[in-house]
This record gives sequence, C-alpha cells and structure tokens, in this order.
Amino acid sequence: MLSETEQRDRLHLERRVERAFFEAGKALAELRDRRLYRSTHKTFEEYCRSRFGYTHRHVNYLIAASNVVDNIIMGTNGSQNEISDEVGTIGSQILPTSERQVRPLTKLEPLQELDFSNILKSIHDEQQALEKLRLRFDRPTLNLGVVGMARQGKSRLLQSLTGLSKNEIPDGDKGHCTGARSIIYHQPKVATYGMVWFHTEESFLKQIIKPYFEKLSLGKAPDTVEEFALPLPELPDNLAKDPISDAMYRYLQKYHNNLDEYKDLLTAPSPRQIEQKDIRQFVAQDDLKGDRNYFNYLAIQKVHLFCEYPNTDIANIALVDMPGLGDTGIGAEEQLIRILGEEVDAVMFVRLPKVAGDDWLKYDIELYSTAKQALFDRLPISKWSFMILNRTEVSSNKGDNLQQCEFLLNRLNQTPIKVVEPVIIANCANPEEANTKILDRVLDYLVENIERLDNEYSAFCEQELARIHINVNSELAKARSTLGSPAAVADAITPTEFRRLFRPIWQALNDGLEELLTELRDSGEKQKIAKAFGDKIQQVKQYCQQSKQEVIPTIEVIEKERNVKQGSYENAYNFFLNKCRTHLSRQFLKIDGGLEELINGVKSQVTEVLVDAGQLGGLTENRGAEFLKYMAEKPDLFDSFKKLKEGFEIISEFQLSYRNLFQHRIRQHLDPITPDRKTFNLSLTPSAEEVQEKLSILYEQVKSQCIEELEEFSSEPGDAAFGIVEEFVDQVLRSEDAEDAWQEFYEQERSQVWASEFALERKLKVMMVCGIWSKSLVNSRIFSVGKY
Repeated sequence: MLSETEQRDRLHLERRVERAFFEAGKALAELRDRRLYRSTHKTFEEYCRSRFGYTHRHVNYLIAASNVVDNIIMGTNGSQNEISDEVGTIGSQILPTSERQVRPLTKLEPLQELDFSNILKSIHDEQQALEKLRLRFDRPTLNLGVVGMARQGKSRLLQSLTGLSKNEIPDGDKGHCTGARSIIYHQPKVATYGMVWFHTEESFLKQIIKPYFEKLSLGKAPDTVEEFALPLPELPDNLAKDPISDAMYRYLQKYHNNLDEYKDLLTAPSPRQIEQKDIRQFVAQDDLKGDRNYFNYLAIQKVHLFCEYPNTDIANIALVDMPGLGDTGIGAEEQLIRILGEEVDAVMFVRLPKVAGDDWLKYDIELYSTAKQALFDRLPISKWSFMILNRTEVSSNKGDNLQQCEFLLNRLNQTPIKVVEPVIIANCANPEEANTKILDRVLDYLVENIERLDNEYSAFCEQELARIHINVNSELAKARSTLGSPAAVADAITPTEFRRLFRPIWQALNDGLEELLTELRDSGEKQKIAKAFGDKIQQVKQYCQQSKQEVIPTIEVIEKERNVKQGSYENAYNFFLNKCRTHLSRQFLKIDGGLEELINGVKSQVTEVLVDAGQLGGLTENRGAEFLKYMAEKPDLFDSFKKLKEGFEIISEFQLSYRNLFQHRIRQHLDPITPDRKTFNLSLTPSAEEVQEKLSILYEQVKSQCIEELEEFSSEPGDAAFGIVEEFVDQVLRSEDAEDAWQEFYEQERSQVWASEFALERKLKVMMVCGIWSKSLVNSRIFSVGKY
C-alpha cells in the first residue's frame, strides 16, 4: 500500500504525465523509480498501459527524451533553476517541443560516460605553462632571482652586485626589512631612480585582503576600502588558539591599523617615478634606524629600480629581489612560485650557515620545494638554480663560518635539494667575491646553457600539447562512434527535403562563378586590373624620378670618391653605376605591393560569390583571401572531396610578384648601367663632370626602357587573375562529380549553412564540439586545443 504522502505524489505525477512530453518523461521516471504504481499494478508496464494508454516503447521514448532535454538545459545554463512549465523556451533558449524531435538524440546517452575532467585540468595547466614560456621569451633581459629566508644575506648580495646601498635595498638584523619586491635593472650611465606600481583599490581588496578573510574564516570580505576600515571581525575561537592563524590575523591587523598611512596610494596613478633618496620609503618596512615607520609598501604591487652595476662588462641583466620568506603574511609562497615561473631565468638560493653549528633544516627543504613548483617540473629546477652559502669572516660580527659552509656543502647531497654544481661559497657582503665567484659563475653557466634550457622547456610544452591532443581526439572518437555520421543525428530530414535546400544554392554558385569569369574576361574587369597596374607603374616612375638625386652624385662627391677610395675616375664611374642599378632595381620591387593588392581584390570577388550565392559565410568570419585560405587549410572540410580541396588550395596559394612576372624582362634593360656591360664609356681624359653627365643620361635611359617594358605587359596581371579563377572553376564546378561532392559537403555543413532549418542539430554540434554536454563534461577550451 502507498502512504498518504506517496498517494498524493502519485496523483501529482500523473497530472504531469498528461502535460508536455518533457514533464511526462520526468514524471514517468519518478513513478517508475519510486514504484508508486505498486498499490494497483504488479508491473510498471501494466500501469502505464492501463493508466495512460502508453506502450512500453512509448514510455521509454518519453523518459529518454526528457533526459536529452535535461542535458540541453544543463549544457546551456549550467542549472535547472529555469525550467518553463511548457517546454518551449527558457529565456532566449529554444528547446524541443515534441518527443519525436529529440528521439534521434536519445542515442547519445553514452556520451555521458566520456570523462574530460583530467583533460580539462591538463588544458588549464598547459595554458599556465605556455603563458610562462611566452613571458620567458618576451623578456629583453636575463633575470636572476635572489631567494632566501630572512636574514640570510640576500640583501647584502644584491647590494654587492648592484652597487646600491641599504637605502635602496633594505637590510638589517631586526626582523623582516624588505617590504616590496623589486627588480633591479642594469642601466649604464644613468642616475639611480625607481618606478613604483601601486595596487588599485580593487586589486588590493581582491589579491591582498580577501585571502585573509577566507583563510581565517572571517566572513564576507570587504568590497570597498571604507568597509575594510570598519572594525575587523574577531578571529574564530578555534583558530585563535592556533599560533599560525593568530600570527596571520596580526598581519591582517597591520594592514587594517595602518590603512590611513597608505590608502591614498591605492588611488594614485601608476607607475610613479621616484628619486634615489625616496626609494627606501617605498620598498622597506623600516627606516635606516630600524624603526617601523614606513607603511607605503603595503599598497605596492612592484618596484623597478634602474642603476649602473659595478660590473660594467655585463649587459641586459636584471636582479629580482623577493622579500625575505618566513614572514606570516598570506600568499608569500604563491607569489614566489609565480615570480620564479614568470619573471626569472635562474634562481640563487642564499643560505647563511651559523657559526655555532648548522645543518639543512626543514625550512630549507620547504623553500626549495616551493620554488620547484614554478615550472611544473617541465624544466627541473636543478638545471637553473644555484646554492650560495654566505661566507662570513672573522672580522664580521657573525664570526668565521667557513667550517659550517663546508659542512653544509658536503651534506647537501643527502637532502632533496638539487642545484647546479658546484655549490658556491662566497662572502655576499664582499662586492669582489659577489661578482667574481657568484655573478660571473652564474652568467658563464647561462651563456653556455640558456639556449639548451629554453629548447628543453619548449620541447616539453610541445609534448604536453601533443599528449592533450591525442587524449582529446580519443574522447571525441568515442563520441563519433556513438553518434555515427552527422546524418544519423539529423533533424529527421529526408533526402528530398535536403535536395530542395541544396539545388538553389548549387545553381546560384554556378551562376555566380560563371558570371565572375565573364566579367574578368569580357566586361572590362581585366581592363580595370590593367589600369590599376598601370597606375602603380606610374607611381614607381615617380619614385625613380624623385629619388634620382639620391644616386646621381655631385661633382664634389665624385672627386672625393675618386681621390679617397677608388683611385681613378673609371673606378668611381663603375662604383656609381652599381649604385644606380641597385637603386632602380629596388624601386621596381615596389610593384610587388600593387600586384598583391590586385590579386587579393580578385580573391575577394571569388569569396563574395561563395559567401553570398553559396551561403558559406557561417563557416568562418574570415573574408577575402583569408576565407579561401581557411577553406583550403581546414583539415576536416574536404578530406573526402579531393577536387574541391585542390581548387581551394590553387586559388588560395596563388600569388603574383614582380620577381616571377617581370624581373627577368627588366634585368636585360639594366645592362647599360652594369659596369662590365655599360654602353657609355668615359673618354681618355675623363672628369667628374663627364662622370656625372653620363650617369644622368644612363639613369634616364634605363628608367624609361624599364617603364616601357612594364607598360607593354600591363595586361598580364589581369590575364593571370582570369586564369587562376578559371582554373578554380574548372576544379570545383566543371570537374567530374563536382555536384555530388558539393552536395556531400553541404550535407556535412548543413547546420552552419541553414542555421534556422537545422537549429536543433546546430545546438547538438556546438555541444559536441565545444564540450557542453551533460553537466559540462568539457568546456570550450577543449576545442581550441583540438585544433592544434
């Protein structure tokens, strides 16, 4: 028997069955799954036949169809919160109105078994890796990162390498002194200055403050600086007892309590140039006395410093200074990973062994492990990192730690830390040692290996793209296996109906291309091309005339060339003949631009016919020559239509150029200004005036003959344009079985050509290709990778 609630639910569901097919399918599925028929019937099949008059097959169709509509809704909107009572539209979304419309799609249920989740993650990771690779190759400088926990000598090393003082690179013994990360560029012969980028209010709240609220469970993060200025929420009791959480909360309080000191900078324009004397107040947490009086760094994104390094032999070098790690601010590790991956070519770990005894500690391993994540192991950090053991002398306030440096060096191979060998022991506070033992050693290694490292990184990325491509194709192959040919999921269209759509387009395509051929041949189009080419010839003629003074030398120049370099008027004459020949040849090369413009104009005319008469504009947004290139290169477009593919390749790849059309004709006219074949020789008693006169005569003579030659053949570009279009038409219209090939092609691309007639099929194709199917199995980025 049914309970009172079950009986009420049964009546409600039965009413839904009698409504739209989508509601019916959902209700029937629930009636079946909850066995709400059991009080009156033994089987679900008997119940449906008795209560609704539905056959078992019809019930299955309705349930399957409702699942398809579910998938369409979920694929488009990501939720089912908007489902209309009568299935038809959801907002602007067009949905099926009958079970029969979606019956072919019920075969697609196995698509739900496809798993794109791992592929999706791979694509996301690869996008990040490729962006890092792009940034690596775009950098104009070789960037060396200096990394270390606080008070290890990192700042002293940077001071030694850059020649800057503690005013620009803070150091000290009273805790963390560096506040803002900076990149220090070697820029010879400039006075030291800085450029500062401030957070905006939006980036400050989103990137700095919001992570604290999330990490410390403080509730909703503030949306404005004014909201952040309000009293902070109390740290939850369960976190207040945790020392790390408490320290993080105190760091947040530092942002909050000192907001008035720096909030104006959040609305200041960036970047701001600062003088050398003002740098410390933007990059440091304390003043030169060690007092915590500076808070500008809390509003700063980054600082770039420009100065001349003491080692003037180097060029295009920058040092990346990271604030000392180990502070309790949130996001330091993430920032380190990002900077090492995006802004650094090699990293130097700085470690100060303690005189009283030391060993590799947990924080050393953690720091190395964090840095290792920068390039996803695509380029092992062991190949681009160096360990600097900071040596202190007896005379220093720390004492002589050479014994401990050697101890750590010998113990390094017993840790997971792997760096470029050998480990460097040097006094970071000594500029000479810092430059000779550290910087020179690092630069020598990079000069020898940077190309190999870049190639290794690039090759790994290429392998990953290939692997993703294979995986995507594998999943899509499963989908195609399930779907069958495109026709198998068509909108129940008969061959007769498709023929009705295709015939007018086929006729229009024939008429349009034949009319274009006629225009090119008979109706003055070739003459227009000839006139346009003639105008280009006249432009070149003007170039030659206007630039004549650049190559016909003055009397003074001829005398100088003869006396200083050539030794005789004959040699000087030959020298200037060569200049004239080279100059005229270069001027005639300018015809190339005109020829390209002319042939692209003809290609655009062909494209117009294909787009307008052939209705192919929906395949791509490209037009003109780019449309033809798209058609020729699209791999899955004409694999089965060889003649069509060849036709598009012929017209797409066709080019006219001065070199292959006219240069061989022009060169014979250049002989008079070729020294070995010149027609005007100097007299037995030559002079500079004679050299100038004969150069001028020969220049005018050769220029005129070349122009006449070009004008005589000015019809050739028009003839070539007609010839290539006719060859295209022969391939795609007049060849055997051309109509059948076009019909197959249009059937394959029908949802793109006839968008309204095949709206539902177009929807399915977009879901298949872009991956929107059954709760977003794979997002649209799959498609972009699939095109590689």
